[in-house]
Amino acid sequence: MRVYRIDKESGKWKKFCPQCGRQTEEFIGSICPECFLRTIVLIDPKAIRVNLKLCKSCGTYFWGGEKTSIEDAVINTVKRELRRRYGDIRCDVEVIAIEEKRARVRIKAELKGVIAEQTGEIRLDIKTGSCDRCSRIAGGYYVAIVQVRAQNRLPTDNELKSASEIAQSVLEEPEFIAKQRILKQGLDIYVSSMKYGRKLSWAIVKQLGGSFTESRKLYGRKDGRNIYRFSFSVRLPGFQEGAKARIDGREISVVRVAKGRGIEYVDLNTGEHEFLKMQDTKKLQAISFY
Repeated sequence: MRVYRIDKESGKWKKFCPQCGRQTEEFIGSICPECFLRTIVLIDPKAIRVNLKLCKSCGTYFWGGEKTSIEDAVINTVKRELRRRYGDIRCDVEVIAIEEKRARVRIKAELKGVIAEQTGEIRLDIKTGSCDRCSRIAGGYYVAIVQVRAQNRLPTDNELKSASEIAQSVLEEPEFIAKQRILKQGLDIYVSSMKYGRKLSWAIVKQLGGSFTESRKLYGRKDGRNIYRFSFSVRLPGFQEGAKARIDGREISVVRVAKGRGIEYVDLNTGEHEFLKMQDTKKLQAISFY
């Protein structure tokens, strides 16, 4: 409702704001812009609270299930609340300072052509716990195993170290390595997904050579779906001519590879040539691959 009064000097009807009594030609709803500005509350500590979860294991903050920073969570919470309250509002939110349980912010907003700016504090409600990723890691969860072995020989320590380093280099969140086990015959890497297991196997083969195969095994059912665990069998190349190895405490050098039969080698201490059958090559411990 707008108020009209007769102006004593001109004798004409004039428009007045019913709230402040000021003469005006501009109205927002039924009040003047100045009175409308006073109705805008940008910072209400009772209405706006930033709810965050802090993972005590990895130190990551989560807002509504998504990874975030405290600053981004404050900005998004404020904008969401102001849109809920006022609808079509444009606003800029600046986080001035972060304290233990509150954030000091400056908000500048435009609503129906009126510019409002306020500075104040917003409460932070931070709960600690474990995120899904860290909970799975702590529980030993895995979906796939990458088994690093070598063809007709034992992998070298350097090869196993390289495979472990490759696993870290191609790791991207939210994937993770649940654990690694060094065995006599090689290395087992337990990973969080089939996709990461395949990616890791490709990366090892690309850098160290060889090939890999994959298989799956039914692990159980959940929500009516079959749950599988995957195995990736990575096979590093077998011995080649010039490779050095140890057997029974002796250092040898591979002279010739008889495919399917075995290898001919020379004892580096005595210079004697001998032949090792294929089934016995598993006793060899590689020193250098080439």
